[in-house]
Amino acid sequence: MEAKLPLSKVFLEIRNNTQNGHLVLGRAFTEDHSELQITLGLSSMYLQTPEKCINFDLPAGVRVAPSSCRSLQYVEGDGLHMRLQVLTDGSKELVPSMIRTLKAQALYVFRCQSCGQSLLRTHIFRRVLPLPDGNWNDLVDHWCCHPNPFARDFQPKLDDCLLGDTFLLVNVANVDQTAVREEEEGWLEIEQAMDGAKDDLVKVPKEKKIAVCTRCSKMLGDKTSSETIKFYITELVVEPLIDRTMERQMNERHFFVETVIAGRLMELSSTQSTFRFCIQGHDGVTYALLWVLNSDTILVRSQDNTSSDFTTVVNETVRNESSCEANNAVKVLYHPCLKGRNKIEQEKWEKNIGVHCMTFPATTCLELLLTLASSTASLPPSLQSMNSFKVAFLKLD
Repeated sequence: MEAKLPLSKVFLEIRNNTQNGHLVLGRAFTEDHSELQITLGLSSMYLQTPEKCINFDLPAGVRVAPSSCRSLQYVEGDGLHMRLQVLTDGSKELVPSMIRTLKAQALYVFRCQSCGQSLLRTHIFRRVLPLPDGNWNDLVDHWCCHPNPFARDFQPKLDDCLLGDTFLLVNVANVDQTAVREEEEGWLEIEQAMDGAKDDLVKVPKEKKIAVCTRCSKMLGDKTSSETIKFYITELVVEPLIDRTMERQMNERHFFVETVIAGRLMELSSTQSTFRFCIQGHDGVTYALLWVLNSDTILVRSQDNTSSDFTTVVNETVRNESSCEANNAVKVLYHPCLKGRNKIEQEKWEKNIGVHCMTFPATTCLELLLTLASSTASLPPSLQSMNSFKVAFLKLD
């Protein structure tokens, strides 16, 4: 039997642009909601039953307009739902992704995200240039009535850095050969269930070479040619030489992957008006279909500490031991695609030029799927799906 994650006792989804919120008070507080009294203040929520009570403090910068509360209803399996107006201090300025911040003639340090080993010989690039959109070759095929005149790979020269959607290309001469080694990936067999047929085996050619960290053996990218290495942004920490946040980013792998991918989803959806994404591995397998629903979400939840979430009333006093944490987040709808799941929908998306493909190492795609599934399981049951999609939140900070 699959274990279920405990529900958050307080769940508040805020749309920052419209300043409205959807509040859910989980069923874990009391089984008899008829005896539950709720008092909303500007920056706190007071919940009381005859046996116990608690005062939830909202995060700094989040305030509720108590007079705006409406549509109070009890949903079986969830708890109490209500809509309300939420006042915030405005969007917090988020740290842009590596793709947006890299500049020429600036000092940077490039390290393996897993172990911190320095990967490049140089800390300064003479040129930092953006690559065309990932679907540009497909668009040229639609525009041209003759063979694609641009059917060639872009190759960085010495001290060049070329920026893609989820990767950067550097010249082999700029890479520290003692820190990065080449490996032949070998045959990779992945089963894909076909409707009414036997399972197929998808194989990655053995000739494909990958770039691996010599210290921790973590895959960093691909060797795309004899002169070029592709590094994926989920495998590197790239910061200005004087920045001191690197140690945190190296240690928190789960947090790093989630925020990097969420940041790129937000940037691509806002700059290119692209909202549907195929998450593909370097092995050519599609792992998930993502649909960005909104990127102005502030997610507020009670901290997951069951020992201090609720406090018994003693002598009519209330101990204020519970607080909520807030995170900027991207709300996404998604379909997992491994083992033949959602195959028909996957084929439609892969043929649609309006769907943007994002490529990451296969292990990173699996980490993303686990993050999505964990987020979905932590939501109130009635909010875990929308139409045929699953719902999840990817944190931006």
